[in-house]
Order: sequence, then C-alpha cells, then structure tokens
Amino acid sequence: MDILMWLIVLVVLVLCGLGMWRFFMLRSQGSTVVLRRMPAEGVHGWRHGIINYRADHLSYYKLRSLSPVADLVVHRSDVSVSGHRPMAEAEASFLPEGMHILQLSVNGQDYEMAAQPEAEMALTAWVESAPSARQERLDRKYWRKHLGS
Repeated sequence: MDILMWLIVLVVLVLCGLGMWRFFMLRSQGSTVVLRRMPAEGVHGWRHGIINYRADHLSYYKLRSLSPVADLVVHRSDVSVSGHRPMAEAEASFLPEGMHILQLSVNGQDYEMAAQPEAEMALTAWVESAPSARQERLDRKYWRKHLGS
C-alpha cells in the first residue's frame, strides 16, 4: 500500500510539472491563438493555445494539454493564408475582443485561427517570407552522399 501511495504521488508530481512547464515556458515564448479544424459547425471545435515560430516550422501547443511535444507542427511551405472572415456574434461571446479570424490551409486541411492583429501580422509575414522551392540552393554534399557519387 505504501508503494502504491508513492507511485500516485510521483504521477501527480510529473503531471503537475508538465502542466507548469507548458504554462510558464510556452506562454512566454509564443503568441496566444484560438484554432479549430474545419469543417466545424457553429462555435464548436475552438481550442485555445500558443504558437511558436521556428526557422521553418510552426508549433501549436494546446492550452489544455500536458504533452511535452507540440500538438501540431507545420512546415512553412505547407501553410497558405486563404482569407479572413468576420467574427460571428456567437464567437464574440468567448473569443477576446479585437481578434481577427484567419482562414488557413495546411496540406489540404483547412483551419480557422483567431488571433490578435500582431499575431496575425507575424503569421502572414512568416508564411510570405518562405523561400520558394525554386530559390532553395541544392546541397551538393547531400546529393553526393545519397546518390553514391
């Protein structure tokens, strides 16, 4: 019984540690957004979270998750901003005032993201600054190694 109690305490401490890490570390490093996967009916599917930009990847962390890894990782070349839409009256009841809703496409999957104007501008700039595949330089060492030359 004593070992079981210590095991439960250990599990609770690990879960609390993961929750605190996600809350304190990620919140200070990213932009707060609300994201949902489409198609979605009415106001269903919205998930609060944080997005972090890395060189070529965007990582989305759900606010109510304890996982130490990102819930969604997207490569920059796979994202396109397909438009904006006004916030519906029902959405205004739970989304913070001043948020804009972006319509995104990621590898053929559609998403809607509600973000503050600064986060919207950052995402748009990050997507638009991606080099096209034609502009990327060939890595001769990589191809020599894999082609056996």
